[in-house]
Amino acid sequence: MKRIPVGPLRAFDVAARNLNLSAAAEEMNVTHAAVSRQVKQLEERLGVKLFERLPRGLRLTAQGALLAEGTRAAFDRLASALEDVSTPTVRRKLTVSTFSSFNARWLMPRLRTFSMLFPDVDLQVITTAQLVDFAREDVDIGIRFGRGNYPGLHVVPLFRPREIVVCAPALLKGGPPLKNINDLRHFTLLHDDSYRSWTRWLEAVGAKNVNPRRGIICGDRNSLLQATLEGQGVGLASEVFAAGELAAGRLVKVFETEVKSEYSIYAVCLPRRLNDPMLAGVMEWLEKESKSSHDVYPPPSD
Repeated sequence: MKRIPVGPLRAFDVAARNLNLSAAAEEMNVTHAAVSRQVKQLEERLGVKLFERLPRGLRLTAQGALLAEGTRAAFDRLASALEDVSTPTVRRKLTVSTFSSFNARWLMPRLRTFSMLFPDVDLQVITTAQLVDFAREDVDIGIRFGRGNYPGLHVVPLFRPREIVVCAPALLKGGPPLKNINDLRHFTLLHDDSYRSWTRWLEAVGAKNVNPRRGIICGDRNSLLQATLEGQGVGLASEVFAAGELAAGRLVKVFETEVKSEYSIYAVCLPRRLNDPMLAGVMEWLEKESKSSHDVYPPPSD
């Protein structure tokens, strides 16, 4: 390999971009003669002609074009490395474990806000129905749907969802009337993974002649909402997760009647991790976002 000083290579690179020695000299803050001399030295070292001199500028030869491609990439990499060294950024990784409906319907729509507040944090979300074991798993924050009794953990109540009946607007057109709760007996009930939610809701509102143990079990809340959006039946949803679809008019709230969920949603982490300003900040952000959500209300902290 030929050992060539950086100076001639830099002069060639600038001249190749400008295709004009005067413009290259101005960019490098040197004289026209200095740039011309360095380019000539490089041509002599390589034993090839890099430019064709024209009356009003330069034109790269085939060898010059090949070298220009390499010098541009090399100087770009060098500039990037110098910038990284002069302004180092230490990126952090935050892993959140949560259940899929919360992730898709509440957390994902807030990613832009998260990125703005924590620009140096790379977020990883793990969706699972299992409770995270902080002693064994590489997880920073867990989002749990339960009663809030989590010994040994720092617990932040986020909200207690309201269960409402929703359907696609088209389902109400041209079909049986759906004016009161007992009219639900004429419609397909959509369930998540069991009949429990509809059974509890119908009992709470005192419905009669509506069998909660019929309809379609969709598997989870996300699938239930998707089937509801497609007009496949009437769904029972947490208003916090259906808020976006309701606001856009893709779903309608069939009745004003609401039933508080028997469980609340909590953010949890190991108490000692609150010494980390980043993690403590994310916990505070989750709490603030939950309180600012118009479609939910925080549960009691006890």
